[in-house]
Amino acid sequence: MKLRSLYNSWSRNERLIFWGALMVFIITLVIRTSFYIQDNMTLAPKRGGEFREGIVGQPIFINPAVPGSEADRDLSRLVFSSVTDVAESIKLAEEDKLIYSVRIKENIRWQDGERLTSDDIIFTIQTIQDPGARSPLLASFQGVMAERVSELEVKFILQSPYAFFEEDHLKNLLIIPKHIFADTPVENLKFSVYGLKPVGSGPYKVASYKSDEKGVINIMNLEENSGYFGDKPYIPKLTFKFYRNTSELLNAYNSGQIDGFGLSTAESLVEVGLRHNVYYLPSSRYYAVFINQSAGNEKLKDLKVRKAMDSAVDRTKLANDIFQSHATILYGPTVFTEESNSTIDTSLLNGLELNLTVPEEPFLIKTANSIKSSWESYGARVSIRTLPLKSIQEDILRNTDYELLLFGNIVKEGQDLFAFWHSSRRFYPDQNLALYQNKDVDSELETYRKTFDEQERMNKLEKISNMIASDAPAVFLYSPDYLYIATPNLGGIDKTKVINTASDRFADITKWYVKTKRAFK
Repeated sequence: MKLRSLYNSWSRNERLIFWGALMVFIITLVIRTSFYIQDNMTLAPKRGGEFREGIVGQPIFINPAVPGSEADRDLSRLVFSSVTDVAESIKLAEEDKLIYSVRIKENIRWQDGERLTSDDIIFTIQTIQDPGARSPLLASFQGVMAERVSELEVKFILQSPYAFFEEDHLKNLLIIPKHIFADTPVENLKFSVYGLKPVGSGPYKVASYKSDEKGVINIMNLEENSGYFGDKPYIPKLTFKFYRNTSELLNAYNSGQIDGFGLSTAESLVEVGLRHNVYYLPSSRYYAVFINQSAGNEKLKDLKVRKAMDSAVDRTKLANDIFQSHATILYGPTVFTEESNSTIDTSLLNGLELNLTVPEEPFLIKTANSIKSSWESYGARVSIRTLPLKSIQEDILRNTDYELLLFGNIVKEGQDLFAFWHSSRRFYPDQNLALYQNKDVDSELETYRKTFDEQERMNKLEKISNMIASDAPAVFLYSPDYLYIATPNLGGIDKTKVINTASDRFADITKWYVKTKRAFK
């Protein structure tokens, strides 16, 4: 009443001043509140939505122990869990560093409700190690024994210490269910109905797929695994669409049929439309021209000639012209090796006849032609032979039928170069493509993989890289970035993750999101 009497006692001008001041106060309050909210709130991931991924190729048998295609590897990464994922603890026996003891988390279930146990891990190892399975993981687990300790405990016994066993092997060992495949001979695994209806323990499960009258699968629908033991994914539904080649894939993206896809290099990026974010992810792949000194060209045995070949290649031009600079230039098998400052006699290339074998891969063919141009500018004569990748893998490498081979190596995160440069790995199907032999390098490589101190290991890796480069067994070229292209609504991708194989793009899939909400910081 007193406030009303006071208000009534004011003149008209006093009342206008009061209301004006009140309006200013309210507006100021609203503005300051909005600024406060803006400063203290952020967009946070929200569950919901769908993401459509495009892949070149077809799913054949979605099983990580014996995948039939690159699409199988991608889908396996989402449907199955690794030993590291399911482990409650992983302990290394300190006395000899030969035994890794793994304890599995309680109550992890397969997507059909069966319990995941140590028997499943042991069965997975046995399947991989069976030659009849032809598993691509066989070399990684040769000589590794897996023994049952209890229902939830298993121990891995190595023949010699290996510093990267947990990081490179257990992290990538996806477990398959024993109760599904135990009674199926490994030679018949790929005929199983579970090839396209896999039972896994990962964050997603296959809900359905569609194929045409020829049996070609066009679409595969994945949905979140409600019983997943780890962090639940923000995106409850993933739809995979399959294409015959990269051109079809790019057209599908540009027409809005898919929301994301991966590219092994930036070469095709110019064909992508504008509605995208590009993630340039570091890759562990590197490419080189591997020199077979026993191929018959005696001049290739001359270190000065090989160094002249190396010096004549313009790596910066390769990176700029082919990858739009999205590649790391290399002068050795690792980035530790720097460009040599010594004077190289490139006149040694004059009259040199060289034969270069190249896979039928567009960016490698462009690389080969650029190298040919560089060498021929110094008087060399270069013949290029292009062949299908399968032919190179099954025929050319088996018979070491090449003088120079433009090819790539995939080095895992531990950067263990043993498989590519140790003299014991010169024979097919091993991967020492230069047929390189150096007893001192062998010794360093053997010590490197037994070194558990990270700084000591990095120092040794630099030494190894420089020793190999000084022998010029190959012309090291570049490591292209892996590209992931997606519509702007996709978030949550770790931009620092290293891509060893294309399926690694899904390593952080549970953190991806397409929906957001406002939340206080």
